[in-house]
Parts: sequence; C-alpha cells; structure tokens
Amino acid sequence: MLIVLDNALDANQVRPLLAGSPGCLTVITSRSKLTSLAVNEGADLLTLDLLPQAEARALLARRLDPVRLAAEPDATARIIALCARLPLALSIVAARACARPGVPLARLAGELGDPNRRLDVLDTSDPAASVRGIFSWSYLNLSGAAARMFRLLGLHPGLDVPVGAAASLTAMTRGDRRSP
Repeated sequence: MLIVLDNALDANQVRPLLAGSPGCLTVITSRSKLTSLAVNEGADLLTLDLLPQAEARALLARRLDPVRLAAEPDATARIIALCARLPLALSIVAARACARPGVPLARLAGELGDPNRRLDVLDTSDPAASVRGIFSWSYLNLSGAAARMFRLLGLHPGLDVPVGAAASLTAMTRGDRRSP
C-alpha cells in the first residue's frame, strides 16, 4: 500500500497516518523540513529543486501536443522560464493551453510576460491549484522577520539577490545572516 500525504504542515500532523506494516510506504510532501520524522521514525528526507529545463519541457509535452510545442520552441522556452520551472505553474499553463487549442503558445507566453498579471494568469479559482494560493500558504507560515524579508525582496528588479544585498535591505549584521 502507498499512502501519499501532500502538503503536510508539520510532523505531528502526519505521525498518526504513517504506514507501519511491511509492504506499506508513506510519501509526504511539505514546505517544512520535517527533520523529526527522520530522527524519530527513520524517514528518508529528500529536498527537491526546480525542475531541470528538459523535465519542465517534458511535463508540458505530456500535457500538450508535442507537435504544438515543437512548432513554437521560443514560446515554449519562454513559458518554462516565466513559470520558473515550477510544476504547478507549468501544469496550469498546460491546462489553459489545452482549453484554448487555437491560441498560439506565444500568446500564452505574452500573457505570462506581464509581471503585474502573472499570478492572475496562473489562477485557477481553486486555492489548492493556483500559484497565488499555494504561495500564500507558504507566506502565512513565515516568521514575521522572514515575511518582511520576502516582501522586501519583491522590490528587487532582478532574478537573483546575493545574500549580502538581501541582508542590507533589512539592516542585518553579518552575524544575523545566513544562506541556505
């Protein structure tokens, strides 16, 4: 038996649901580290990164007609970049593309290209399947200082912010800052 517990808040939420019999496996996804499950239950922890470019394209190809993707390689690459290689964002764009088969992928990429509308474009009206909703869950679990840092980082015009520059936004001292 396979039990999948998605978007767990903390270890206490999932502990009563862990499979304890031979032949059973529990897979848990969470924004939290859940280190105590590794310590107390012997869980294996796996941290996932963004999808590699090829896997992001493969995700789109599984959901869209590969001929359609091949016909617009620049638009496909732009969609992948604008979705930041996030599986949920790519899945939403793929669903929108399937629902509008006559709309060129370049137009969908153009809709995503407006940074003031991007979250609207990635909205499904279901908080559990919308980028804005998922981000809000993560944001609500941040400490006050981390939430402030997140808001300040949103002011930076680039994609990457060096740790020192991020720390200077909040007047952190060298001892206060740390990188992942």
